[in-house]
Amino acid sequence: MHERVPLTAETQPAPRISDRLNLLRRRRFVGRERELHGLEQCASGDGPAVSFVYGIGGMGKTALLDALETRLIDRRVRVLRVDGQAVAPTPGAFCRALAVRLEAEYDSESLDSSTSTPSTQLAAMLSGLSGITVILIDHYEQLRLLDAWLRTDLAPRLPAPVRLVVAGRHPPALAWAAGEGWAGLVQSMQLDALDEKHARRALRALNTPADKESDIIRFAQGHPLTLELAHAAAVQQPNSDFGGLDRSRTIAQLARLFLEELTSGETRRALEAASVVRRASRSFLSSMLGPEPATRAIEQLERLGLVCRAAEGLTLHPVVRQAIAGELQTIDPQRHRELRRAAWTQLRSSLSSLGPAHLWEHAADALFLIEHAHIREAFFPSGVQRIVVEPARVEDWPAIAAISAGYDSAEGVAVLKEFFRLLPDCVHVARDELGEVQAFYALVRSDRVPDELLRCDPLLAQWLQHDSDPEPALWLRRMLARDHGNDANAACVLDLKRTYIENPRTTKLYVGASALTRQPEWAALGFQECPALTAAGLARDGAPHITVCLEFGSGGIFGWIGRLVDAQYAPPHLTSESAASQRVGIPQLHLDEDLRQLVVDGTSITLTPLQFNLLQHLMKNTTRVIDRAELVDVVWGQGVVGSNVVDAAVRSLRKKLGRHAGVIETAKGFGYRFRWEGLDSKQDR
Repeated sequence: MHERVPLTAETQPAPRISDRLNLLRRRRFVGRERELHGLEQCASGDGPAVSFVYGIGGMGKTALLDALETRLIDRRVRVLRVDGQAVAPTPGAFCRALAVRLEAEYDSESLDSSTSTPSTQLAAMLSGLSGITVILIDHYEQLRLLDAWLRTDLAPRLPAPVRLVVAGRHPPALAWAAGEGWAGLVQSMQLDALDEKHARRALRALNTPADKESDIIRFAQGHPLTLELAHAAAVQQPNSDFGGLDRSRTIAQLARLFLEELTSGETRRALEAASVVRRASRSFLSSMLGPEPATRAIEQLERLGLVCRAAEGLTLHPVVRQAIAGELQTIDPQRHRELRRAAWTQLRSSLSSLGPAHLWEHAADALFLIEHAHIREAFFPSGVQRIVVEPARVEDWPAIAAISAGYDSAEGVAVLKEFFRLLPDCVHVARDELGEVQAFYALVRSDRVPDELLRCDPLLAQWLQHDSDPEPALWLRRMLARDHGNDANAACVLDLKRTYIENPRTTKLYVGASALTRQPEWAALGFQECPALTAAGLARDGAPHITVCLEFGSGGIFGWIGRLVDAQYAPPHLTSESAASQRVGIPQLHLDEDLRQLVVDGTSITLTPLQFNLLQHLMKNTTRVIDRAELVDVVWGQGVVGSNVVDAAVRSLRKKLGRHAGVIETAKGFGYRFRWEGLDSKQDR
């Protein structure tokens, strides 16, 4: 195995402007010496195995990890850092991210075997390293689906010299401190506001006008992000009256003030565009602003100091993003919607051709654009985690049986007992802060169900006969909560999403329900009751267990997500059915960038290199008309004179597009534009 000791003096890459910006931010880091010293103890021989640092948005958690990383590297401690915003919340994706940082091989194919799991593979990689290794996890609130797995599966397997430092918005689940064996191995610290001394030092590091220091300190009350925003507002508007703002809405007010006083309208538009998407990648900004403004926007956003650069693009601080997007939606809802529509148009054109490595990244982008609050919350919860969901233990059966008895007949409980006996790893429980089981769910992939269970469970047997798709379906046999507990039930629903993400190609989700357990929001999400699939006598009072089914379609879970967004932003003349078939899952028009082929109505058509490059450039710039000169420059390069070659290439390309030729629209006297609205929605019969 090739071992990598990252970020030492010998292995540092050549400095970049972004490195200088990060260095400047680290020099401005003040007032956290106590917390920094406490976290640094993780690198000592008897230091804590797991360290948590948490605090509200804008309190400086990422800056603290930056400073810790620098100190550890100076001590030649190996550091592996994972950004929760850039990793799918699944064990496999998390372990792959760490393997990349180790420059080690990760055999994802072997995960289908019973002897290899992401945890065992990663533990094996780390066991070969010498010295202490510190894994830093930032934005942990984005990885909450992994919390139980991290605590019960991965962390116990890690070699003793490997330490975890976790930073997020919420305090750690009680099970980390109260769980068996964890006492003395876990430390937790909350980031509080800076005191006046350190707040003043922070402002002086920003070169805040001296006559504004005291006003800003009184106003910000030690909140680091508020200090930075107030400084920006003071520079942009020297006459700012901080005492006149409502302190309960500090961040929103300052973000608006800062936005309003920007001298550059282009910078303001860049901030607005960055606020409506999860990440301000170059492709997103190009779709919303145009290619040249997007390039300038990235430079302008980096100079503002309110963004972070990650591998997947720039991200505005979440608090600032929420304030600016909220202001834009209130003042100019049409522009807010058009920016989001433009972002979705760009994302939609690439969604169906993604490889597995990028599926979650783009699905998360799509989820961010969903306006259905229930769906967004299900994938990215905003509240504090009080219920812990984890694999059930043998001793949990009496609690599970008691919950089931509140909904099911004795026969129904007996069927569930067989499920638990034969597939114990497929049952998860939701525990409250005292460790009591408040809810459970039993979920299995259809290709893992043993024949013995099919013989004793009539509903599962019907599901097997009903499902003819080649891809395995997901079978949610039961999900129940004690006393209809909403929090515990919501925790189970959230945990289910990890299974969806781990099985992106699955086409169906079957749910075993009864009159007492049907959820009112299921219809809005696309669930439909299947009257033919019932099992009599399993529910309480002799009622049947029924089946509710969600058809993800051939695009799998990510195709379903795409259709939900499409319903918001698809052109008005397209029905939801035609939008679903044309946009995501089974696109009628798709440019396969890996194979460099055009797929029209399911048929692959070979393109010449010029035709491919021409169509690719048009499809990546759907929000504007592209003049012939730009097409000549981008597609043909220098040395070509005259624009008639473009017209000839467009004519030949339209022939290959067949009935969808209308997607390339002519702007007389100027150029061409790709418009999804030009798709022929008529279906061949």
